[in-house]
Amino acid sequence: MTIYEATIRLEHNCPYTTFTKRLPQIIVQHWCSMKSDVLEFSKLNSVLAQALKREMSNLEKSLGSKFVRSISIEQDTEIVIQRHDYSSMEPNVNTYIEKHNCMEVQPTMYKEGYEWYRILAFDQSDILKLFQDLSKSADINVVSRRTLPDLTVGDTLTISTQSLFGELTEKQLRSLLSALSLGYYNSPRRITTSDISKKLNIPRTTFETHLRKAQGKVLRGLIPYLELSTNSPKAD
Repeated sequence: MTIYEATIRLEHNCPYTTFTKRLPQIIVQHWCSMKSDVLEFSKLNSVLAQALKREMSNLEKSLGSKFVRSISIEQDTEIVIQRHDYSSMEPNVNTYIEKHNCMEVQPTMYKEGYEWYRILAFDQSDILKLFQDLSKSADINVVSRRTLPDLTVGDTLTISTQSLFGELTEKQLRSLLSALSLGYYNSPRRITTSDISKKLNIPRTTFETHLRKAQGKVLRGLIPYLELSTNSPKAD
């Protein structure tokens, strides 16, 4: 079965995006069910406690929800259980997704005033119609799109080994595993490409070509997950 996957970024009038516009340091991840949701707020320690309390209260009021339980995870992360009624919240992006026979792979992510969705479709025309419909009420940016042939739905709900490693040749996979096991990616680096190529009994340039192609394929497979990660890379 061919599955069509897209990662999209939206900007429109939504309580969650308003919250992250006011507190751009914070990332919100959202798992939605019929009447209760799980919200994970991260990077809380980068915001003044008074401002955070005020904006959390504003979010609860604007959603028309009730925060029924709060669980602190370390200093910078808090999980909130809320009960809600989204019937008055328009436009509801999930309504559009379901209308066009697509499905969202949760969580939805909100950061810096934008909403991020990972969407699966089972017919290419469905996802194109979804984009057209959403663009009527929101600014939409298609961050990444790819076609996933010969996969089940289950393969796409997690980081599947097929999507990460399925395109690697045996030589590329062997080169990558050798580099990992021999300490090439350690800091400080424990071995050079010349040393590894000697152990594998192949020319250094050949090894480096296999390794570079393997790295590129794995990183391309990670694009949807990287796009939904933190605001910016952390400096060492």
